[in-house]
Amino acid sequence: MKRQMILLTLSISALGLFTACTGGSRPTLHSEPNVELVQDMMDQKAIKAQDYDHVTGEAGSRLPPAGTVPQGYKPYAFKGNPAGGATLKNPFTGDLSPEVLALGQKKYETYCLVCHGVTGAGDGPVAAKMALKPPPVTSDKIIGVSDGAIYHIITDGQGVMSSYAYQMVDEKDRWALVNYIRSLQKLKRGQ
Repeated sequence: MKRQMILLTLSISALGLFTACTGGSRPTLHSEPNVELVQDMMDQKAIKAQDYDHVTGEAGSRLPPAGTVPQGYKPYAFKGNPAGGATLKNPFTGDLSPEVLALGQKKYETYCLVCHGVTGAGDGPVAAKMALKPPPVTSDKIIGVSDGAIYHIITDGQGVMSSYAYQMVDEKDRWALVNYIRSLQKLKRGQ
């Protein structure tokens, strides 16, 4: 019995101590700042990516070392070589399946529609404001080029159109876009 009384007294004391520490109510977050024991860990001198680093004399964001290549990166072999790009073979030649066309349409509507227009006639919402109008992707000139040439233009750019290789990293996306452009050409010809 004496032992139970001691345990009960200790329990009540611990509860009273806990209540005293929390101000008599539920525990809440303190509004006072923490005690900073190691000042350097609390206030680190970080450089934002866009800032200038006065210590090294360089930009805050570091460039990767020269010659490094990201994992899975496949360099485009015909950069700056339209004749070489025209020799590329479309791995999805004639594949106008709903999956390929849906992917191509998504990429076309995201990247191409603003200049080349909904039907590919070169009448997109931005085209009216351009000094050099984009060519219609449904013109006879474009119909007559190979799939590889269209792929090359998408990948490497041409004229005022820049490369879309960084926006469409996966080659499959660019080939699906080529097939979607071919479907727009067939729609124009009524096939």
